[in-house]
Amino acid sequence: MASKHRRLLKDLAFIDENFQTTHLFYIKKKIDASTTDAIHETDLTHPIFIYTPQQSPYIGGEFELEINLPLDYPSTVPRVKFRTPIYSPIVDESGVISCLPILQRWSTYPMNSISLFDILTEIDYYITHLEDVDEPHRLNLLNEWANDPLLFTKTAERQTKELAKPQKR
Repeated sequence: MASKHRRLLKDLAFIDENFQTTHLFYIKKKIDASTTDAIHETDLTHPIFIYTPQQSPYIGGEFELEINLPLDYPSTVPRVKFRTPIYSPIVDESGVISCLPILQRWSTYPMNSISLFDILTEIDYYITHLEDVDEPHRLNLLNEWANDPLLFTKTAERQTKELAKPQKR
């Protein structure tokens, strides 16, 4: 098994173990390390996570999130994309997230010092702590949140009900 696959399996197992009690993130398609040879490459290079926010205005929704891992991961920054639309300043209209500090400063971190778990943790933090967002993808939404938080919350709640799957966990 390639070292990249071992690293990814380790990352995925760590995510599964650490989010088990909160169900904040879980892996859509479980990957069994004992059957790694039979795993399709895209299951490892494009893992799909289910994000179940625990704070308003997204409570009750499940959002699919894909992390596209380059062939030389972790040397090169992964690309992160919500497959389910989410009303957030840190996510552009197509679902891409690249404004997270961890992604912007990826090359400055020592090799292997950050993981998929760190990316997911930061996504949850910036989705729910908009006051700390410096470089949003959608400045208009950040301005709406700052100037009319009630409108922002109502719109995000409505879109969560309309576009996200209901939480199962």
